[in-house]
Formats: sequence, C-alpha cells, structure tokens
Amino acid sequence: MSTAARTVYHGGYEGLGAAWRELDEWVVAEGRMAAPDLWESYLAGPESSPDPANWRTELNRPLIPES
Repeated sequence: MSTAARTVYHGGYEGLGAAWRELDEWVVAEGRMAAPDLWESYLAGPESSPDPANWRTELNRPLIPES
C-alpha cells in the first residue's frame, strides 16, 4: 500500500509553485520523505469559472514508506 500527502489548492495556476513548496514543507515537518513522483488533478478551472478564486487543483505527493 502506498501513502501520499494530498491537499487542494484554491486559486489561479500561477500560485501552484508556492502550493507545492508548502505541501513539501509540511511533509518534512511531519518527519516524512517525499518520493520523486507527483501529480495534479484539476478539479475546477477556467472551463468552470472565469474567476481564478473558484479554481481547485488537487496536489498529490507520494511518500516513501516508513521503515
């Protein structure tokens, strides 16, 4: 079974870099190690609203299993 850190970012795509940094900082603060893979799922974007405040992107970072 694999474990991943997951969060949902609210806002325009220009803020995704900062959102990933915040998620990675949280992983480290929890004493975990991130695996090299990651993925984003676009839950709501420009096709659903012209206002970026309504956009939602799910961030997923797999974690290396604890020993």
